[in-house]
Amino acid sequence: MRDLIPSGRFAQIARLTRKALRIYAEMGLLRPVHTDPGSGYHYYSLSQLEEARRISRLRDFNMPLEEIREALRSWHAPELSSLLQEQQRKLQAQQEHIQNLLKDLHAFMQTEQSLYPVSTKSVLPQRCISKRARCAPEHSCAFIDATHAELMQALKAADAHAAGASIVRYHDSGPEDMWDVEVCQPFTVDGPMLLPEGLDVQTLPGGTAAYTLHAGECGGDFGMQGAYEAVWNWIRTHGHETVGPPYEVYLFEQGNTENAADYRTEIAWLIR
Repeated sequence: MRDLIPSGRFAQIARLTRKALRIYAEMGLLRPVHTDPGSGYHYYSLSQLEEARRISRLRDFNMPLEEIREALRSWHAPELSSLLQEQQRKLQAQQEHIQNLLKDLHAFMQTEQSLYPVSTKSVLPQRCISKRARCAPEHSCAFIDATHAELMQALKAADAHAAGASIVRYHDSGPEDMWDVEVCQPFTVDGPMLLPEGLDVQTLPGGTAAYTLHAGECGGDFGMQGAYEAVWNWIRTHGHETVGPPYEVYLFEQGNTENAADYRTEIAWLIR
């Protein structure tokens, strides 16, 4: 009993976790040489440390436990060389696969960056008619379209005129499962203007904006996520801070552009 070591201490010496030692015992790779009938404690022999070292080394080579069992049985036999050569071929195949993935990843990163180049520009303050509401994400497109039509109708009734592309701002407030959406339409008017209830007039702030351009549909599975990420990453990596919510500037005529491929949407954030 003098050379017997409790399982916990054996795991420490062998640089194994207790969980790994238990799995090796269950699979017959490294069984305890003695179990105390009273306490149920497992004990290992010092001579088993070499076996534990072999298992750990083979695990370093990513060899499955079933194959490690075969390798241990064949440790001093010619079959061991065949097992190791087979594992070498597997690792080489994995290495080739990883190299191909890295090439694909590099190409993907280059494509993503070229899709959404980010620039900066000066933005003037804009007087807008607007409407703001909370809505579920899946209903946001319908809300934006309906609200834009409502704003244009209000401008027409007030003998005012749209003066630029419509804008949508996404505010941070509101429950997590709802979006706080504000639809804005820049305009000009010669005299005073009466608005229907629920619509406001405000001046959007000016300043320096970081922006990129998204071509195509606004919605879909991913929508403009890549464009938002590109602008956000540019702001962060260039040491800027955002000022206020992000803007979506619709550079196409809503309701009169039938082909979604012709949609052009600017994603912009005021920065400092």
